[in-house]
Amino acid sequence: MSKYLSLLRYESKTIVRDPMNLYMCLFPIVMLFLASFVFPLIFESADLLQETMLKAAMLLLLVVILAFGSFFLAAMATFLLLEQKDEHTLHTIAVTPVGAGGYLRFKMAYIYVMSVLGNTVILLGTKLLAGHRYTILGTSLFDQIDVLHIVSFSLVNGLFTVVLGLLQGALAKNKVEGFAYIKGTGMLALVPALMVLESFQGGLQYVLGIFPNFWAIKGMLIQLMPVELGANLSYPGYLLIGAIYNAALLAAAYSMFLKKAQY
Repeated sequence: MSKYLSLLRYESKTIVRDPMNLYMCLFPIVMLFLASFVFPLIFESADLLQETMLKAAMLLLLVVILAFGSFFLAAMATFLLLEQKDEHTLHTIAVTPVGAGGYLRFKMAYIYVMSVLGNTVILLGTKLLAGHRYTILGTSLFDQIDVLHIVSFSLVNGLFTVVLGLLQGALAKNKVEGFAYIKGTGMLALVPALMVLESFQGGLQYVLGIFPNFWAIKGMLIQLMPVELGANLSYPGYLLIGAIYNAALLAAAYSMFLKKAQY
C-alpha cells in the first residue's frame, strides 16, 4: 500500500508543477461555472424565446457539459503518459515491484476516479446551483435526474476518459505528437452534438454509436429530455452498452500502450 501512496504523491507533484496539467485537472470546475452561470444567460436570450430553438440550444449545451469534462482529463492523462515516454522512466519502473503494467493500471485508476468525480461535480453542482434555469415549458430538466443517475453516468463516462488517454498516449511518440492528437480528437467530444439534428433522433442515431462517448451521453440526454421514439433505448440500456463497449476498448488500449511504449 505504501508504494502506491508514494506513487500518488509523485503523480500529484507532476500534475501541480505543470500549469497545463493543473488547468486540465481543474477544468471540471471551469465547466461547472459555465454550466451554472454562463449557459443559462444564453437560454434567457431574447432570440431563444421560441420553444424549438430553446430546446435545441439547451440540448447542444448539455452535450458540451456532459462531454468536455472527460475530454480535458483525457488530455491530461495523455500528457502524463507521454512524459514517461519522453523521460524514458518506464524502463526504470518496469524493474520495480510495481512493474510497468501495475504502474499503468495505477495511473489510469486515479485518472478514472478524477473523471468520475469531475463529472459528478459538474452535473450535481449544475443541478443544485442552476437546475431551475434549465427549464422548458415550466419543467426543469434536472428534476428528471437524481444522484443515482448522475453517479451511474459518471462511472460509465469516466471509462471513455481512460480509453482516450491511453489511445492517444499509445499512438503519439512524444508530447508534440500528443498535442496534435488531442487537437484532432477534440472533434470527438462534440460528435454527440449531432444528436441535435432531427435525422439522428431515430434509428440513425446508432451510426454515432461507433464513438464510445455516444452511449452514456445519449442515455443522460434521454433521461433529461424524455422523448417517446421507438428507436430509443432506456437509460440503463444506453449505459450498459456504453460500459461494455468502453471496457472492451480499454482492454485493447491498455495492451496497445504497453506494446508501443519504449522501455
